[in-house]
Amino acid sequence: MPHAASTEIIYSTALSCPPEAVWRAITATNVPRSWMWNSVLRGPMEPDTDYSMGGDDGLIVGTVLDADAPYRLVMTFDARWDEQVAGEPAGELEYLITPTGEHESVFSVRLSGLTGVTADAAAQDTPDIYAGMKSWLEDNDCG
Repeated sequence: MPHAASTEIIYSTALSCPPEAVWRAITATNVPRSWMWNSVLRGPMEPDTDYSMGGDDGLIVGTVLDADAPYRLVMTFDARWDEQVAGEPAGELEYLITPTGEHESVFSVRLSGLTGVTADAAAQDTPDIYAGMKSWLEDNDCG
């Protein structure tokens, strides 16, 4: 089946958590993320630094392009979970966290520039991953 040249995937949800709690969830390093296959994020999560997510070799690797805590995080997104996706070009992952009340926010994810199997996997998995994060945050008093 042919793949689109480039795909943009957008997911957005309202959360009963303040932006700071959401930021902690997406930037916490060296701890398993129960809502994302127990993957571990490694790296300082500061602009111009590299990160990896997953096992020791990283299932996803990239560079932090911009970080404006607790509202916006932009990173390159280079999938490495198998040989096929490792040969596809990197895309970009952007998180936006918008306060909507004292203890509420809207969380948005934008993945762009993905192609092939990486784009297909991201389109399939993104809603479930971040719905899981929402449940985890809200079930655990915002982490």
